[in-house]
Amino acid sequence: MRGIAIGVGLVLTALAVTLFVLFAQTEVARTLRQGAPVCVLVVGVDEGTPQAGADTVSVAILQPGGRITWISIPPDLVWPTAAGWTSLQALYGQGKNAPEKIAGISRRLSLLLEIALLYWVVVDFADVRAGVDAVGGVELTVPERLVHQDRSRNLFIDIPAGQRVFDGAEAANFLRYDDGDALARLARLHQFLEALLAKVRAIPSAWWRTTAETIRSGVETNLSPGEITDLMRALSDVHPERITLAVAPTVPRPGSARDLLPDLVRLRQLVPSSGPRSSFLVRSEIRVLVLNGTGQKLLATRTRAWLADLGFTVTGTADADRSNYPRTYIVAREEARARGQAVFEVIPADIQSSVQVQTDREFDLARIGGWPQHTDVILILGAGFDVRP
Repeated sequence: MRGIAIGVGLVLTALAVTLFVLFAQTEVARTLRQGAPVCVLVVGVDEGTPQAGADTVSVAILQPGGRITWISIPPDLVWPTAAGWTSLQALYGQGKNAPEKIAGISRRLSLLLEIALLYWVVVDFADVRAGVDAVGGVELTVPERLVHQDRSRNLFIDIPAGQRVFDGAEAANFLRYDDGDALARLARLHQFLEALLAKVRAIPSAWWRTTAETIRSGVETNLSPGEITDLMRALSDVHPERITLAVAPTVPRPGSARDLLPDLVRLRQLVPSSGPRSSFLVRSEIRVLVLNGTGQKLLATRTRAWLADLGFTVTGTADADRSNYPRTYIVAREEARARGQAVFEVIPADIQSSVQVQTDREFDLARIGGWPQHTDVILILGAGFDVRP
């Protein structure tokens, strides 16, 4: 009986320890332990212009294994609303409190990036000044003197060129400097983030909790001090080479001289994923070799120009092993079927019925001398294929 009691006691003790570990972990820690990324919406506001919407909008994605992707949203990136095209930055501030103000922009960015934005932080320049001073300043390099003044905001900035340690006030001015070049301003933000992350990684673990409580009391966020501590713990393991700082890729909005739309393919490629999701291909990544299997002169040359205009990379043209192919073949590697399908989808609908997509295992490659180097897709032109209007 005594042995049974001891066994039961050990089991109950193990169960209690397990439950304590599970429930003591924050949701941030549990998410990272499960191999999923933690995504945080970071909105920067200027206390000098509180009604002008967000000053900056970014998404920070922390992946298990020590990798960070930071995506900054250009100020001219727009989103369709009932009132017309509106910049994403202007969507911030439509509410009475921080959760309401953040809701609209968070929901739209979640849809755009296909990620769950469960966490958010709103930072103003007073927070930047306090945070930089708290870590002892950040080292920044200014290639040329930055001079700017805005009397309406009582803003006077004069930062000399050179490399030195910036205190909080200087760092805030470095970020607020605006000469109208939005991309240059985002580049300065990224430079500042790299310097700040270097300081955060150097904070001793014994200070994490105190630092997290200081951060939590200074900014508006739905992260708890414990969750901020877990984020700091994860950040301490991130090597500088595993940090990606990027601006959301965009394309011009038709009919507008200024507005930008998200380039969905390149943007989705930029967003890291820990699970199954749609695979996006950029046409320039698909390398196509064109072989003329008909007796038509210049057919391969015309097809090459047509594919290049569509954005594909054409590695070359040549005659096929014979000139009487009864149909057109698109041959792709077994593991890269999607690349062959991408070529098929651009072929005019009226001739698609005479085009067959096969893998390198299905097609007799011996007839064309094997698989050519630096090629993803082989397009063998057959009877009835023509891309002339």
